[in-house]
This record gives sequence, structure tokens and C-alpha cells, in this order.
Amino acid sequence: MLQKATGGGALSGEGTLQGRTRKIVSWKAGIDVSLREAERQLLLHQSSDKREDKLAVLLLSNDADQLCCALGNFSGHLAPWTPIDFYVFSVENQMQDALKRCHLGINMTSVVFLRLHEHWETPEEAEDPSLWTAATQFSANYRRMGHWRLAFQMEFVARLGYNFVLQLDDDSAFTQPVADNLVVMMKSKNLSMAARNIIPGDPSDVTQGIAELAKFFLVTERVQPTTLFTACQPKNISGLYTSGLGGSKDGGYSTRYLFGNFVIIAVDFWYQEDVQRFVRLVMRTGAHFRYRWNEQQVQSLIWQLFVPSDNFYMFDFPYEHPVKPWHTC
Repeated sequence: MLQKATGGGALSGEGTLQGRTRKIVSWKAGIDVSLREAERQLLLHQSSDKREDKLAVLLLSNDADQLCCALGNFSGHLAPWTPIDFYVFSVENQMQDALKRCHLGINMTSVVFLRLHEHWETPEEAEDPSLWTAATQFSANYRRMGHWRLAFQMEFVARLGYNFVLQLDDDSAFTQPVADNLVVMMKSKNLSMAARNIIPGDPSDVTQGIAELAKFFLVTERVQPTTLFTACQPKNISGLYTSGLGGSKDGGYSTRYLFGNFVIIAVDFWYQEDVQRFVRLVMRTGAHFRYRWNEQQVQSLIWQLFVPSDNFYMFDFPYEHPVKPWHTC
């Protein structure tokens, strides 16, 4: 990230046009660096599988032991049936050497190790921590994770040529093998999104305003949502408000959400123009970071705004999160 400027001058500060332009350029340079390094490592792996037939899994981790156990679990319980490329991002990219100590039968040729570049950032609209809600419970890095998943993850996967990304945490585990090819399933069922669990709702201090932003989008873009109103009381646009702020505490938007530690998203769906208009709206406000909506509330709204029931799937295989600490692999 660029450091804030300390000097004056019309064009020297971070908040000036030049400063903002440099920040955008550095972010784009960061993703380009990651893509070049990913391509280099993939070439060394000499994989003959087409990326469109594989699942991209992006993992954030700075704990080598935990990551070792997680990759062992994913490789043993998922990869034998679903072709996967794992992308491990860490602050200093120290994981590759650390994982050489793993003896879990992990196929390391399917793992790409990358450093978090300028895309590990706090959005300019949310740089003042005094404006953050739930600031003591949720750190800046936790919020950066949500921003990274919205701002970086999908573009990275799309530009590498994958059709689907599986969003996983490094403290997740499959307790039994998932003996299905998830890419084939997503394609054959024409699925836009798939998840492992739906949580009834989030606390109000980490969801304030998200219903109102969705209402603004529906009104200005003249969009008819697919399933969103079933999570509202009353079950129409008048029920799309933050409970206790826009109306009765007994009504409003339920803030139900998909487990952010297991979501599969189709790249083509994510880059539909109406979906992108909503994503850009959220990102420009910085509210996903400031109010800790994070990626899970934003992705869950996208599911309810744009995905017909027939194009969404709920898995029911045994799955645990969080597995922390990993006492044994």
C-alpha cells in the first residue's frame, strides 16, 4: 500500500487526484504481478488439464501448520474427484518453504504460492477507523479479507481462465470425501452459486445500511430481485430496511447469509452487467469494509438479487468450520 503523503502541495497528497491515480495504478500493478507469478508457477507444474475444467481455490494463510493440515484435508477429500488448482496467498509468501515439511500426500504441483501485493488494502472510503462499526471485534485485516475477496479474487480467477472459484478458509475441513466432480456438477446443473450453509442473520452492528443500499439499487436500476423479498418482512420492497432504523424492530431484512468459508461462484455469472453494477456500487461506498458487511453479506445479497432458485444449490456433505486449532491432521 502507498503511504500517506506528509508534505503539502496541490498534487502531492494521497487524497489528491495524483495520489488516487497512483493508488489505482499500484493496485492494478499488484494484480498483474500476481498473475505473472501464477502463470510462471503453473508453467513449471506442466499441467495438461484445462483450467476451465478445474476449480480455482484461493486461500489466505500465514499459519504453515494450519495450512498444511488444510491442504492435506482438501487434497484427500476433494481433489481426487474435482480437479483443483490451489492458490495460497500470504503476506510475505513464506509458505512454500514451510510446507516442504508436510508429509500428508499433498500433490504440491497443484499449489501456487503468491504474496499479497497492493491489493491487500483498506479502501480509501473506509480509511478512518473511527467510522468503523464493531471495530473492537473485527480487525483491519479481517475486513481486508472481505474486501480482497470482492475486489481481487474474481478478477484474478477470471483472467487466469477458470469458470468457477471455491472460496474456502484455511480452518475448514471436509470430514468425509466429497465424491463428486463439483465443476461438472456446476456446469450440468447450470448453477451460478452454490453454498454449504445459510445462516439466519447477522447482528445489526455489522449489517446496518446494507438493506437500504439494496433498495436504492432496486429503485434506481429498476431491477426485480429473484428471492430477496422472501427474507423481508413484509415480503416486498417496503420490508427492505435495517430493522429498527427504517421501521419496526419486528420487521425488515433478515440479513441471512451464506457461509463465507464455503461458496462456489460461476465467473460468467459474477461478470454479468447487472451483478457488476451492484458490486461497483458497494465498492464505491466502502461500506462493506466500514460496517463489516464483508464479502459474505455482499455475496449473499447478490445471490438473493440475481440468482433464480434453479441456479442455486445447497450442499449437504459433512463439513466443519472453524477447525481451530488443528490438533492433528
